[in-house]
Formats: sequence, C-alpha cells, structure tokens
Amino acid sequence: MKKIINYIFVLAMLLGFAACQPSSYRKVYPSETPTLNGTLAEQSIVYGQDSITLNVSVGAKQTPLSTLTVKIIVGQTMIKQEVLRTKDMNYSSTLRYAVPFVAGLEEGAEVQAFLTAENVEGDKAQLIVGGCFGHRPAIESMFVMPPTIEYTVLGKGKQMTMENGTYVAYGLGYPKSIKCLFATVGTKFGRIDWSKPVFGMIDGEMSVITEEQFNAGIASAVTLANDNLESIDTIRFNPLTFEYSFGGKVLSPVSKVDINTDLEENPTYMSSSVAKKYRGAKIFFDKDSEVEITGCADLSKAYNLDFMEYLGGNKVKFLGDKAMYYVSYNIAGDYLVVEPLYNLSKPDVMYLCGVGMGQPTNAPEATSGWGFDSPDQNFVGRAIEPNVYQFTVYMKNDAENADHPGFGSVNFKFFHQHGWGGEETALDYTQDCCAGMKINSSNEESNVGNWWSASDPLFEGVYRITLDMNKNVTKYEKVR
Repeated sequence: MKKIINYIFVLAMLLGFAACQPSSYRKVYPSETPTLNGTLAEQSIVYGQDSITLNVSVGAKQTPLSTLTVKIIVGQTMIKQEVLRTKDMNYSSTLRYAVPFVAGLEEGAEVQAFLTAENVEGDKAQLIVGGCFGHRPAIESMFVMPPTIEYTVLGKGKQMTMENGTYVAYGLGYPKSIKCLFATVGTKFGRIDWSKPVFGMIDGEMSVITEEQFNAGIASAVTLANDNLESIDTIRFNPLTFEYSFGGKVLSPVSKVDINTDLEENPTYMSSSVAKKYRGAKIFFDKDSEVEITGCADLSKAYNLDFMEYLGGNKVKFLGDKAMYYVSYNIAGDYLVVEPLYNLSKPDVMYLCGVGMGQPTNAPEATSGWGFDSPDQNFVGRAIEPNVYQFTVYMKNDAENADHPGFGSVNFKFFHQHGWGGEETALDYTQDCCAGMKINSSNEESNVGNWWSASDPLFEGVYRITLDMNKNVTKYEKVR
C-alpha cells in the first residue's frame, strides 16, 4: 500500500511540473493576410537598353512579415527572380531591374512583376503588377560577319535577307567549317558596328554580346561545322528565337584519290616538324566501296593495311565505316596512313602510342618518344568487332633497355582517345605472341601497365596486333 501511495505522489509531482512548462518555444501569431501594393514607373522600355522601376510596399497589423518574392516576366519568359527579407510590420522599397534582350522576347510583350509577400506564419498575399510594354531594338538588317578583320575565310561578310521572320543568306560557298558573328550592321571593310546588336555565344548559348565581352573571352564566335558537307552554302538566323542553322551540298564518298592533286603538302592537322614528310587531306569514304588510288609508287605496298584491302592494279576496297578520314601519304615511305577524325574515341577507335614502333612503310622508322602530334608517333586501330581492334605496325626490338634490365626497346600502351585519355593496362591482358617475339606486362614504377618487349629475343618486322577487350587478350601476328 505504501508503494502505491509513493507512485501516486511521484506521478502527481511530474504532472504538476509539466503543467508549469511553456506550451510553445515561440510566440504564435494570428492568421493574417499581408497587404501588398506595387506599381511600375515605366510604361514602355526597349529590351537590352532600359530597366524597369518597381515601387512596392508590404504591411501587416498583427503578424510580422517574412519575405517578398519578386519575379519579372516578359511575355512568357522569366528574366529575373529574387527573394527579399521583409522584417517587422512594414516594408517598402524602390527596386530596379534591367530587362536584357534575350531569346523569345516579342515586340509589345507586357513586362510584369509577380509579387508574393509571406509572413512568419506562412500566410501569403500575391499581386501582379503590369502596364509596361517592351519593344525590340531596331533590327532592320542582318549580316554574317567575320569575328575579326584578320579572319579572311568569310571575306568582308555577307548581308542576309528576311524571309518569313528569318534572315537567310544563300550561295555562300564557304568552307565546311567556319566561325562567324551575326551582326545587325556590318561595314564594307569587314568590321562590325558594335553599337548595334551583335549575336554570338556565351556559355554555349546564343546571346546578344558586347565588344568588351568578346575581347575578354567571355563571348565567342559561332562555329558552323559539318564534315559531311562539301561547303556551307546557306545560313539562317531567327532574330526572335536566336536559333541558327546552315546547310550545303552533302559530300559524296570518293571513288578516286590522286596523291598529287587531292592531298595537300604540309597538312595542317599534324605538327609542322613532321608535316613536310607528308601529303594529306580529309577524305570521305564509304564502307566496302572500291576506290582508285593513283600517284603512289606501288599501291600494292602503299595501301593502308588496316583500313584497306588491295584489289589489284590501282584499286582498293575501303574497310572502315562510312565517314570522314584523315589520309596522309608518307612520301619517302610510299605508304598511306588512314586515321578517323581525332574527336572519335572508344568504342569507334582505339589508339596505340609508344616507342620502338612506326608506320609499316617501305622505309620504316621506329619512334623514340611518346606523343600524338603526328602519324609517326601514334597508331589508330580499326574496330573489327565490338571491343576488338586491329593495328598493323612496324616494331623493332633491337637492344636491351640499359635502364631496365630484362626489357627491350619496344614499349607501348593503348588509349581510348587521341591525346592520352582513358588508357588500358597490360596487367589485365594475356599476351598471345607469335614465334620469335615476346611482349610482357610491365609492373615497374612509372611504367605500370605498359606493354613492353622482353630483351630476348630481339625482333624486327611488321606485326598485326589485335586488342581483344572482350577476352582481355593481345594477339600478335607477323605480316612481313
């Protein structure tokens, strides 16, 4: 009985203590909708040149204010949003917002401020303030202009004509890759009048840009490029949506290539120190098409051993996919190097780079340094099956490496892209070597994962290398 009385006493004490505690840790205010008023001072503005002035006030009698959200909308486009702190019972301010000239702003669209006032209890008041109308800056003409007067590809520029709300330029004959700006006013000297709207790129988006932004590298020219075109003949630009397009005659795959007329001296896509050894150009091939090649000394030895099959006489069958390729003719070695465009990567192609190897020309030279500056330094593999790549290269293992006993002079690795990206490691692969050669997987510091020849046996010749990424096997066959 005494225990029961004690329990009742303790329980009563606890209940009494709880009753003395505050029911809430903050003051709860009554529900109240804030009063919200606003006006726009301007009735008319020009996009990109003017600002709007918003006079706004918020009030309350019982419940303190919290925030004011302001959204500036032009037609269907929101150009600004911000949240302002509004303390106590009253807030008033004069706010100014620039209205930029951006895509989608139509002539005469209403400029509106969407206001939302909220108090500390979450009660809201909303108001739409309008009565101001926006106007597009005068655009009575449009030019395709060179970004600088030193850029001579476009000459002095080209005036466009208006067709159904879109500016168009026809019959251009520009190269298949150009850079340009769309300018409201161009001059006969190839200069841009920056006092009028000029359209270029900012952060990957077409925008109205300033000369200061362009010179500072904040804005850039528009790049138009399509390797499947012979030339760019038509350009379109919509000044309302800021959208552009271009087109031209679709390039047809070649059926004939003459070394002396179709390939240029000192090709610009390789380093200048090596380019003098080559003639080269971009050539568009179709898969399994027959191509007549003239101008080399002996096509039966000059054809590319990975991307071509020799058919006899002056003809080869092209084995690669339908696409544009770099074709580089090694003049002294009388050999055609075929490379997919350098922006391609695994799974379309794989690259081999290292030392002790070279192109399988009639006068092969082994590389002495790693690099991607020319066909002399790296070798591209054709995908013969999904994740299986074929390379045919000259390899010369002529001495033991003095700094690495047990290793020879051939040392290389496979890469997913042109320029070092995404390399494979030989530690994951089995080496299936042919007679008279041996390739090991290196585990040496700074050479971990390299494919590296053993110091014995020494070997030299042209080898077909198959990198099988499905079975993790590297297979070697001697071609000659």
